[in-house]
Amino acid sequence: MKFKKGYIAIMKRVGNFYLILILLSNTALYSKSVELLSKEKQELLLQEQKRYESEHEKLKYNWIAPLNLNASYGYDKSASDMYSDSKKIQASISQDIFRSGGITYAINYADAKKRADELGLYKEISSLNEDFFLSLLGYKKSNYELEQSTKKLANYDIEIFIKRQLYTAGKVDITELNNALMNKSAEQKNYALLEANRAKYRLEVSKISDIDPQSYQLYSFELIQEDNYLRDNFDLQFTNAQSKSYKELYNITKSSYLPSLTISGSTGYQSYDARESFMRYDGGFYSAGLSLNIPISYNANATKEEAKAIFLKSSAELQDKERSLRASYAQSIELIKSYKRYIEITSKNLSLYDELIAVIASGVDMGYKTGYDLQTLKNSKEIEQYNIKINEINIELELAKLHFSTNKEHR
Repeated sequence: MKFKKGYIAIMKRVGNFYLILILLSNTALYSKSVELLSKEKQELLLQEQKRYESEHEKLKYNWIAPLNLNASYGYDKSASDMYSDSKKIQASISQDIFRSGGITYAINYADAKKRADELGLYKEISSLNEDFFLSLLGYKKSNYELEQSTKKLANYDIEIFIKRQLYTAGKVDITELNNALMNKSAEQKNYALLEANRAKYRLEVSKISDIDPQSYQLYSFELIQEDNYLRDNFDLQFTNAQSKSYKELYNITKSSYLPSLTISGSTGYQSYDARESFMRYDGGFYSAGLSLNIPISYNANATKEEAKAIFLKSSAELQDKERSLRASYAQSIELIKSYKRYIEITSKNLSLYDELIAVIASGVDMGYKTGYDLQTLKNSKEIEQYNIKINEINIELELAKLHFSTNKEHR
């Protein structure tokens, strides 16, 4: 017996060890990986997994009645000066052996609820990873936007210098110079907002992970096809698992109002001594019985209908969620297409900038064009190049959302 208890304790420790390995074994690209999350987040997730594992064990064997151990001692003195004492040690149990399917339903419910809780945990991990990567991508995008804004400010400085010279020479009115100053002021304010936005993304990363967003090398995600997206979607899998658990709970509720059969028994040792009457007993005893229970409840129908409605509602939610996810997927695809079209158009325009820069550079060398014209064009070309990089990040943002919505690596 001691060996068996020791073996069980060792296996539980081994189980906890493998439980940690399961959480930590996936690569950083997987939705359910926790390697990039902070130690505090990892500990919270680990404890949540331990919680539902323990709950599953409890629910699966909850139908097994406890063995009750009882020991008692009594001493009595009656009004007629009769004395007696008694000692009793007893073990008893009252166990349901038939619940009209309720025992099987209880085990099925424990398994179904564990699966739903497991998917709920994986969904939470994936959501944390999604927040982490979206914040990293947002941080990288902010860096590009700040660099782009710097080039815009450089062009505004050139424009202001030229407008000031022309205004001094009386070739333009004050309105043009004022407009140039206002444009620079607006861009300076935009730069300040972009800095605040970048700081916000850095803080969002720090809430989830210890990774430095400045030095972390980001992944490129592949486009998930719609069929795979719907098949592996966390929300659909979780809702489906919940629906199955509600179905088993409904079956348990129905069976609780059907006949059940209970076997009961007790055994033990008893010592009784009534001293004056010379009544004594010292020995073992036992009892056994079988009982049939047929519950009749006024609220039975309402209770069953309530459990049924919860189950049917969860089934309807599954269909509604699938419809919503189809629309979300289509929206992401359209956004990706629009970003790609933007990149394609901008890329074609860059070749025009190359031609203009070559012409202006030749004019500068020949003395009939100024270096300001050449620098303005170079800055404008870089601004467009940053537009391409920014839209590439926009595509990655949509791909990341699709990626972390799926349980692709573990079905």
